[in-house]
This record gives sequence, C-alpha cells and structure tokens, in this order.
Amino acid sequence: MPFLRSLKRYFSIRRPLPAHYKDQLQTSISFYRYLNASQKSRLEKRMSVLLSEKIFEGCGGLTVTDEMKGVISAYAGLLIMEKPSDYYSDLRAILIYPDDYVAPVYQVEVGGVITEGSERRQGESWDSGSVVLSWSDIRESTLNRENNHNLIIHEFAHQLDDQYGLSAGITLQGKPLQTDDWTGELAKIYRDLIEADRFRRREHPLDLYGATNPAECFAVTLEAFIESPRKLQSAYGAAYRLLADFFGYDPGRIWDF
Repeated sequence: MPFLRSLKRYFSIRRPLPAHYKDQLQTSISFYRYLNASQKSRLEKRMSVLLSEKIFEGCGGLTVTDEMKGVISAYAGLLIMEKPSDYYSDLRAILIYPDDYVAPVYQVEVGGVITEGSERRQGESWDSGSVVLSWSDIRESTLNRENNHNLIIHEFAHQLDDQYGLSAGITLQGKPLQTDDWTGELAKIYRDLIEADRFRRREHPLDLYGATNPAECFAVTLEAFIESPRKLQSAYGAAYRLLADFFGYDPGRIWDF
C-alpha cells in the first residue's frame, strides 16, 4: 500500500464517525441495531475509511447528500466488517444516478460485426474502478425490508468477486473448473438457478437474475446471505457456511429478518 494512503487510512480509522452518520445508522440502517458493540465499532471504522477514500459523484443532475453516502458506505462496510479486504482497493469512484440510467451495450455478431445498443440499468460494477448505482433503486431495495433485494450488496459483491475470483472457476453452463468446496457449491446454485429460470419457478429462494452467468449468481447469493440469511441457509447450507467463514460472521445469528 502506498505510504500516503496508508497514513491517511491510519488517521481515518482513528477518527470518530461524524454524529450525523451515527444517527443515520441508528434510524435508517436496519441491521445496525443487531450488532454488538465491537461490531458497531468495526463497521464505523470501515465507513470512515470508505467515506474518506472513495469519490461519491452525482450523475444525471443528482446532488450527492450525506444520506446517500451514509447508506452506501454502511452496506459496503458491512461486507468487510470483519475482514477489511483492503477496502475495495481497486474501487475509486461511486457514481450515483437519481433513477435507472441508460447504458451502452455492445454485441459481437456472426462474422465479428459489433453492434451497439442501449439498455436501462439499476447499477453496475466496472473493473476500471467504479460502481454505478441508482438512488431510487437503493431506496426501493436497500431501504425496503420487504423485497429481499439490495442493490448496494449486489454491486459490491461484484467488486469482491473481481478481487478474489469467487465465481471465476465456473463455466456458463455451470461446470466447475476447480475442485475447491466453494466453487462446487456456487456451481450447484448456478445450475439450480438456470433450471428454475428455464421453467419460471418463481418460488426459488434466490433472484432468478442469478441465472445470467456465474458472476450474477454470486451477487444474488450474497444478497440472500445478507437480506434473507435463513432462507439461504435452509436451501444451501454448505454454501451459507462457507460464506459465513469467508466474511467472518453469521448473519442468521445476528439479525432476525
């Protein structure tokens, strides 16, 4: 780690989280009340570093507020609460749109011809060092306890996936290319999602969007780990235990969702 970043992080960790962010944690962040004192302290330190190191930029005319920065850093900090993972070291900027936004889409046709189109998106994670989020969808998913989705968790899952290769050992057909336990369990979930999506089995405990590819499978699995841990544990106990070991905590034992 560069010396200046290391020095800045040293002071960020030791600087108390501003009072308005603490108030937001207590009033708006549903999981915070279930954390014990040491977990709260670690989360607040993770937030302090993220708020200091990452650029929060409004797009599409949006003015970024402390409320937006607080909720994003809280959920991003939750994923690294026990294991900092170098604070998403490749991530530099968090771009926030007021609503769904239009993104360019490129497709390679037969013969190598590249066609360009566009589609509406709620968020995305770029390997060039940015996460893009829609504030209206954050309010609908992250701040709404009824739908079991979390846009922030989903997009920051991609950041961790890029960092650790958590879905890299699985083909688009669901065949594991590695023999470790995690790859085998995630491949099983992915194949189940492909089958559920094919037959439109909406009762599946995970978002069927995870059938898109292994990376999206990991992202929706991590959403369930945070938002509906008991459902994930019931359906995929081995994967749940591996995630609890990787992140250093068991959500099903901490909060009662």
